[in-house]
This record gives sequence, structure tokens and C-alpha cells, in this order.
Amino acid sequence: MPGTVAPKRKRNLWTAVAVALVTAAGVAVWQLWPASDPAIAVPDRVCGRTLPGHLVADFLPEAGEQYWENVGDEFGVPYTGPTPECILSAGGRRVMVEYNKFLDTGRYKARHDAEDKVERIANNPGSVPLRLGEARGYVSKHVAILRLNCPMQGAPGTITASVFGISGFPPGRSDEKAFAELTAETLRVAARDVYKCASSSALPTGSPSLGQPRAG
Repeated sequence: MPGTVAPKRKRNLWTAVAVALVTAAGVAVWQLWPASDPAIAVPDRVCGRTLPGHLVADFLPEAGEQYWENVGDEFGVPYTGPTPECILSAGGRRVMVEYNKFLDTGRYKARHDAEDKVERIANNPGSVPLRLGEARGYVSKHVAILRLNCPMQGAPGTITASVFGISGFPPGRSDEKAFAELTAETLRVAARDVYKCASSSALPTGSPSLGQPRAG
């Protein structure tokens, strides 16, 4: 009869409508679902704007959990409190940046503590000698340290800068160059801006030099 739909045609019509609705819903969900992890954006300056961000980006993933940092007020400025530290994190990786001073006084000789810190990293398997002008140190897969003589208050002194991976680094991955670069810049900041070392002029610009891996 005119104006009616046969039962079979009616069933086919409703089936087509249902398929269309399911398909449309699937397309909407697919469009809302992220195709991949978002790209990580590292600021131009990190650790309270004391260090270049591109040096940090060199050993962080390109995508994943977004960048954040936890930096104390004393980082990058003269201080009298605890060791200045900056924690950086992104993409599941976390890194600590720090520097410190070791001052010999009449009561206590502290510079041997700085030497012990350097020697501990030097003993890591495959550790590589690290040099920046008059500063000396070592770097291994995910840790680096540099030490520089810096007399203070009329007494012999030493400062150190170090960077080490806390978590999230693949065991087989090696980041010696990236860790060395960030450690070198941290030492420049500590020597030039924080402790006003006369020897800060002995820290050249550019990349630190890496030697041959230490024999195991």
C-alpha cells in the first residue's frame, strides 16, 4: 500500500540506522582518544632560570609526562643553608642537579670530602675522565661531577657540581655527553655567580672534554 514499508524493508532500514549510529559514535571516540603521548616542552631556562633548557632536553624523552621542576630558593644565589638542589622531571625520567662548597678551616679539612665524591664516580664501571679548563671530574652513564679549586674567606676551598639520574633511564642507555654538558654549565654558574671564584675565568665556554673510559 502507498505510504507503508514492508516488514523486511523496515528491518533493513533500522539495521542501517543502528550501524550508522555505532559508526558515528566510534569515529567520535577515536577523534577524542589521543593518538600518542604529547610532545614534551622544556622551558628555555630551567632550575629557577639559572641553566639553559636545551641541555636538559638532550637526555629527556621527546614525548610523555610534561616537564616540571622542584628548585630551592637557594639555587643559583649565595646561600648559607643546605646543598642547593634542583630536581627535573619529564617523560618518566627524573634528574638531580646540585653544587656544593668544601672549605678547609682551622677545625676541619673538607676538601678531601670533595675528592671522595669525585673518586666514587671515577670508580663506576666504564667511567670517563671529564675536564673543563682547570676543573676535573668524571662522567659515567647517568651521572657526572666536576671539581674546581676555589679559595674562599682566605682559606683553601673546593666547589663541585654534579648531575645524576634518579629514575626512569633505560639500563642500556648511555648519556655521558648530555650529563657532562649540564654539569659543566652548573659549575660555571656556581663558580661565577654563587661563590665568585677567582678561578671561574679558568672555565672556558663550550663543551667539556671527555677522555677514554677508565679500565675496569
